[in-house]
Amino acid sequence: MELEETSQVHASGSALHTSRRSLSADHQEAVRYEPFRRQGAYSGLSGGDRDDEEDQGKEQSKLQTLVYKFTKSILLRRLLLYYFPPTLLLLIPIVITATVAKNAYIGDDVRVVGLFVWLEVIWAIFWGSWGLAFVLPFVFQYFAGFFTPVAKDYTDILKAVILPMTAFYFALFSRAATPLLCVFDEVKPGRCDDDWIMIIRRFLLATIACTGLFFVQKVLIHLLTVNYRKRQFKVRVEESKRTTHILAQMYEASVRLYPAFCARFAPEDDKIHRSQTLRAAVEGGLQQPHLRKRVNKFYGADAMAETKARLQGKEVLKVGSPRSVVMKALENEQASEALARRLWFSFSMESDAVTEDDITRILGPGREEDALDIFHALDNDENGDISLEEMIFLFTQFSRDRKDIERSMHDIGQAIKSLDRILEVFLFFVSILLYIAFFNVGVTSTLATLWASVAAVSFAIATTVQEFLGSLVFLFIKHPYDVGDRVDINGSELIVEHISLLFTVFRQVSTGGIVQIPNIVNNLQWIKNVSRSKAMKERYNFAISPKTKWFQLEKLKSELRRFVLEPQNKRDYQPNIDVELISIGDMEKLHLRVEICQKSNFSDEALRASRRSKFMCALFTALKKHSIKKPWGGKPPDAGSWENPAFSVTVTGDDAARARAEWEAREEADRVKKMEKLWWNGLGKEEKSK
Repeated sequence: MELEETSQVHASGSALHTSRRSLSADHQEAVRYEPFRRQGAYSGLSGGDRDDEEDQGKEQSKLQTLVYKFTKSILLRRLLLYYFPPTLLLLIPIVITATVAKNAYIGDDVRVVGLFVWLEVIWAIFWGSWGLAFVLPFVFQYFAGFFTPVAKDYTDILKAVILPMTAFYFALFSRAATPLLCVFDEVKPGRCDDDWIMIIRRFLLATIACTGLFFVQKVLIHLLTVNYRKRQFKVRVEESKRTTHILAQMYEASVRLYPAFCARFAPEDDKIHRSQTLRAAVEGGLQQPHLRKRVNKFYGADAMAETKARLQGKEVLKVGSPRSVVMKALENEQASEALARRLWFSFSMESDAVTEDDITRILGPGREEDALDIFHALDNDENGDISLEEMIFLFTQFSRDRKDIERSMHDIGQAIKSLDRILEVFLFFVSILLYIAFFNVGVTSTLATLWASVAAVSFAIATTVQEFLGSLVFLFIKHPYDVGDRVDINGSELIVEHISLLFTVFRQVSTGGIVQIPNIVNNLQWIKNVSRSKAMKERYNFAISPKTKWFQLEKLKSELRRFVLEPQNKRDYQPNIDVELISIGDMEKLHLRVEICQKSNFSDEALRASRRSKFMCALFTALKKHSIKKPWGGKPPDAGSWENPAFSVTVTGDDAARARAEWEAREEADRVKKMEKLWWNGLGKEEKSK
């Protein structure tokens, strides 16, 4: 078996070695626990003479399974460690007060044995309340699963509030058990009107109210956490998991084709694993004896990593598995780039780009759907292939997105914890008021004084309360941005660095400076989230000469469309180019607008600047090529020309008077000529009439 496993490892690489070793171990574990498995329904058909033996073995198997589960249960361990020792200790005073000191009384009526019996019952009620709170989530999940598919989310909430639920049940059932004290009242059995019993009852009633408020507050906080993360992060987290799964499939295929730390990808694998430790483990693991392998299975790195992950409530990933390698590589930018190069060169088949056929060929037959999903996940620009630069950019973007999600969830978790602490402080003061109300006889006057003080304080902290409530609405309801988002607020280009309950820390794109803005201020602002936007457009407005012809604009549009469709540019720009005249102004120039759409948003400022500069160079070249000039050819038009029909000149006062006198003389001469002409025309008409 070891020879077969070793040869298979040398043929297929370390990843296949890990999987075969795990399969072998699983098979041995299955053989080990074979007696605990339930026998088949038709096992008795193999031998009619062994029916009784098989029935007896079946019963022993069920009994062994039940004993194994019970001894491993957390309930039994807690009963043995925490419940029974105090119970046995409480039995000592019960026996003493029931036999030797049976005439001992509390006050004049109630026997002392009644108090210890009540304490014994209270101790049992406490653990019964814990057991009820412990079992309730599973019961709820079982029955609620028939009605709603999201029952697990609410089950997790019930699991998270086991402690406050236990406290509430304990206070409630303890109050219900107080009539037990009345049984031991020999003078007035059943009345329970002693002062110390009334104090216990009031205390338990106040405790019921306080623990109930505490329980409701914890449920609301966890409900807010679950609903908020489901609404804000569910899509991003699922997309991140899908991406990780896709990259793990690609890495598994790459390692199957080119084993880890082979000569071709040794530099990339060193960066992916960030040390030579894994290489030594992979190379040295083949010579490990069988006993050492078995020891490492239960006490080595795999076992330690699995134990740590289970204690933290995280998904358990086997050390060295494709998915764990991918997740570790995405934590570092250099490792992400190395992983991108390894996968791209593994799938490119010595070509300039990776296509869907290349992925299908590497994955093997029968996995066409997986290849299609992988290609669509990586081909964001939808141009039909994936270049090396595009692959590196995508992997680094995946790495940044994972970090941003973790930082966002951490910051929001801290904000919710801050809210939880504030509510706990508030409930603490409310609890004090409740205990005062239950124990104070003159409760009306006391509460009036307290409420007057509360009203005075409320006026003093009205602004703070308004800021607090506004920040809650802004952060948990509106939530316009997450950590790492590029946003524009009042014309300022900012990047979200940290989110708190009352403020947000931004980094300026232009200068890199850190800015802290209260959430109540942002609550009233227009916020443009660039990172949440899809592909974004960019417009260029400028003035051109009024002599520009329509065919020149059409040639300009065709030239720009050819530019964006070139192989080196089609990954950056979408093919739709818009060139339009938007205004003629005051008939002195034409206002032209050129609109282009990139294949991503502007969250990456370096990428946006690179694409913008490249397009502006192409636009300037196209304008020069088709003789589209700026107004007036770069100089003012001649005064009085059709390009500048309205003009003005500056003259002195003497020149103006002289020009005016000359103009008036010319006007007078013209008037005399017109009058003479009219007189001669009238004289001629009179002679003709005679």
